[in-house]
Amino acid sequence: MVSAGLRLPEFSPRRLVVEFLTYELPGESKADYAAKIPELVAEATRLSLDCGAKVLKLPYPGSAEACAAVSAIAAETPWAVLSAGVDHQTFLGQVETAMQNGASGVIAGRALWKDCISLDRAVQRERLQTVALPRLRQIQAVLARHRGGRRNAA
Repeated sequence: MVSAGLRLPEFSPRRLVVEFLTYELPGESKADYAAKIPELVAEATRLSLDCGAKVLKLPYPGSAEACAAVSAIAAETPWAVLSAGVDHQTFLGQVETAMQNGASGVIAGRALWKDCISLDRAVQRERLQTVALPRLRQIQAVLARHRGGRRNAA
Protein backbone atom coordinates (compact mmCIF):
# COMPACT_ATOMS: atom_id res chain seq x y z
CA MET A 1 0.00 0.00 0.00
CA VAL A 2 1.05 3.58 -0.48
CA SER A 3 2.16 5.45 2.59
CA ALA A 4 0.39 8.76 3.22
CA GLY A 5 3.80 10.39 3.71
CA LEU A 6 5.20 9.22 0.36
CA ARG A 7 6.64 12.08 -1.69
CA LEU A 8 6.43 11.54 -5.40
CA PRO A 9 8.84 13.04 -7.92
CA GLU A 10 7.46 15.87 -10.00
CA PHE A 11 7.88 15.56 -13.73
CA SER A 12 5.76 16.03 -16.79
CA PRO A 13 6.44 13.42 -19.46
CA ARG A 14 4.80 13.62 -22.83
CA ARG A 15 3.86 9.96 -22.72
CA LEU A 16 4.47 7.70 -19.78
CA VAL A 17 3.11 4.18 -20.14
CA VAL A 18 3.09 2.40 -16.79
CA GLU A 19 2.85 -1.33 -16.21
CA PHE A 20 2.89 -2.90 -12.79
CA LEU A 21 2.38 -6.43 -11.58
CA THR A 22 1.22 -7.71 -8.22
CA TYR A 23 2.68 -10.76 -6.52
CA GLU A 24 1.73 -13.08 -3.72
CA LEU A 25 3.87 -12.39 -0.64
CA PRO A 26 5.94 -15.19 0.89
CA GLY A 27 3.70 -17.07 3.29
CA GLU A 28 0.52 -15.47 1.95
CA SER A 29 -2.18 -17.92 0.93
CA LYS A 30 -3.46 -17.92 -2.64
CA ALA A 31 -6.93 -17.08 -1.32
CA ASP A 32 -5.70 -14.11 0.72
CA TYR A 33 -3.68 -12.82 -2.22
CA ALA A 34 -6.62 -13.22 -4.63
CA ALA A 35 -8.86 -11.28 -2.24
CA LYS A 36 -6.36 -8.39 -2.22
CA ILE A 37 -5.94 -8.09 -6.00
CA PRO A 38 -8.72 -5.51 -6.57
CA GLU A 39 -7.29 -3.26 -3.83
CA LEU A 40 -3.70 -3.75 -5.01
CA VAL A 41 -4.58 -2.85 -8.60
CA ALA A 42 -6.63 0.17 -7.52
CA GLU A 43 -3.85 1.50 -5.25
CA ALA A 44 -1.14 0.92 -7.85
CA THR A 45 -3.33 2.68 -10.44
CA ARG A 46 -3.56 5.73 -8.16
CA LEU A 47 0.19 5.69 -7.57
CA SER A 48 0.90 5.36 -11.31
CA LEU A 49 -1.36 8.32 -12.07
CA ASP A 50 0.28 10.35 -9.29
CA CYS A 51 3.61 9.64 -11.01
CA GLY A 52 2.30 11.03 -14.30
CA ALA A 53 1.12 7.93 -16.18
CA LYS A 54 -0.62 8.80 -19.43
CA VAL A 55 -1.48 5.21 -20.36
CA LEU A 56 -1.90 2.26 -17.98
CA LYS A 57 -1.09 -1.40 -18.75
CA LEU A 58 -2.79 -3.23 -15.89
CA PRO A 59 -3.22 -6.75 -14.64
CA TYR A 60 -6.83 -7.87 -14.61
CA PRO A 61 -8.33 -6.25 -11.48
CA GLY A 62 -10.29 -9.37 -10.55
CA SER A 63 -13.96 -8.65 -11.29
CA ALA A 64 -16.38 -6.41 -13.16
CA GLU A 65 -16.73 -4.21 -10.07
CA ALA A 66 -12.96 -3.91 -9.70
CA CYS A 67 -12.61 -3.00 -13.40
CA ALA A 68 -15.26 -0.29 -12.98
CA ALA A 69 -13.42 1.02 -9.90
CA VAL A 70 -10.14 1.19 -11.84
CA SER A 71 -11.94 3.02 -14.66
CA ALA A 72 -13.30 5.55 -12.17
CA ILE A 73 -9.82 6.08 -10.70
CA ALA A 74 -8.21 6.32 -14.15
CA ALA A 75 -10.84 8.85 -15.29
CA GLU A 76 -9.67 9.99 -18.74
CA THR A 77 -6.40 8.04 -18.65
CA PRO A 78 -6.74 5.01 -20.93
CA TRP A 79 -6.01 1.61 -19.50
CA ALA A 80 -5.43 -1.73 -21.15
CA VAL A 81 -5.66 -5.13 -19.51
CA LEU A 82 -2.61 -7.35 -19.94
CA SER A 83 -2.70 -11.10 -20.30
CA ALA A 84 -0.17 -11.98 -17.57
CA GLY A 85 0.23 -15.35 -19.25
CA VAL A 86 -3.18 -16.73 -18.27
CA ASP A 87 -4.74 -19.31 -20.58
CA HIS A 88 -6.49 -17.92 -23.64
CA GLN A 89 -10.09 -18.66 -22.60
CA THR A 90 -9.54 -16.99 -19.22
CA PHE A 91 -8.00 -13.98 -20.95
CA LEU A 92 -10.94 -13.67 -23.37
CA GLY A 93 -13.32 -13.52 -20.40
CA GLN A 94 -11.11 -10.95 -18.67
CA VAL A 95 -10.97 -8.82 -21.82
CA GLU A 96 -14.76 -8.96 -22.17
CA THR A 97 -15.28 -7.93 -18.55
CA ALA A 98 -12.63 -5.21 -18.62
CA MET A 99 -14.00 -3.72 -21.85
CA GLN A 100 -17.56 -3.78 -20.50
CA ASN A 101 -16.33 -1.82 -17.49
CA GLY A 102 -14.24 0.94 -19.02
CA ALA A 103 -10.96 -0.52 -20.27
CA SER A 104 -9.61 1.06 -23.43
CA GLY A 105 -8.09 -2.09 -24.89
CA VAL A 106 -5.76 -5.01 -24.32
CA ILE A 107 -2.09 -5.82 -24.48
CA ALA A 108 -1.79 -9.49 -25.33
CA GLY A 109 1.51 -11.30 -25.30
CA ARG A 110 1.85 -14.74 -23.78
CA ALA A 111 -1.88 -15.40 -24.04
CA LEU A 112 -1.39 -15.38 -27.81
CA TRP A 113 1.93 -17.09 -28.39
CA LYS A 114 2.97 -19.12 -25.33
CA ASP A 115 1.67 -22.35 -26.86
CA CYS A 116 3.51 -21.66 -30.13
CA ILE A 117 7.13 -21.78 -28.99
CA SER A 118 9.19 -24.49 -30.68
CA LEU A 119 12.81 -24.97 -31.65
CA ASP A 120 11.55 -26.20 -35.01
CA ARG A 121 10.79 -23.11 -37.11
CA ALA A 122 8.24 -24.91 -39.27
CA VAL A 123 6.33 -26.10 -36.20
CA GLN A 124 6.49 -22.63 -34.68
CA ARG A 125 5.22 -21.01 -37.90
CA GLU A 126 2.37 -23.52 -38.13
CA ARG A 127 1.39 -22.91 -34.48
CA LEU A 128 1.49 -19.15 -34.93
CA GLN A 129 -0.88 -19.50 -37.88
CA THR A 130 -3.20 -22.09 -36.35
CA VAL A 131 -3.11 -21.07 -32.67
CA ALA A 132 -1.94 -17.47 -32.21
CA LEU A 133 -3.70 -15.93 -35.20
CA PRO A 134 -7.13 -17.35 -34.33
CA ARG A 135 -6.63 -16.19 -30.73
CA LEU A 136 -5.81 -12.70 -31.97
CA ARG A 137 -8.95 -12.69 -34.10
CA GLN A 138 -11.03 -13.73 -31.07
CA ILE A 139 -9.58 -10.84 -29.05
CA GLN A 140 -10.26 -8.46 -31.95
CA ALA A 141 -13.89 -9.64 -32.00
CA VAL A 142 -14.28 -8.79 -28.31
CA LEU A 143 -12.75 -5.36 -28.91
CA ALA A 144 -15.02 -4.77 -31.91
CA ARG A 145 -18.09 -5.39 -29.73
CA HIS A 146 -16.96 -2.56 -27.49
CA ARG A 147 -15.78 -0.08 -30.13
CA GLY A 148 -16.91 3.44 -29.33
CA GLY A 149 -16.83 2.80 -25.60
CA ARG A 150 -15.73 5.16 -22.84
CA ARG A 151 -12.40 6.13 -24.39
CA ASN A 152 -9.81 4.90 -26.87
CA ALA A 153 -6.27 3.91 -25.98
CA ALA A 154 -3.64 6.46 -26.88
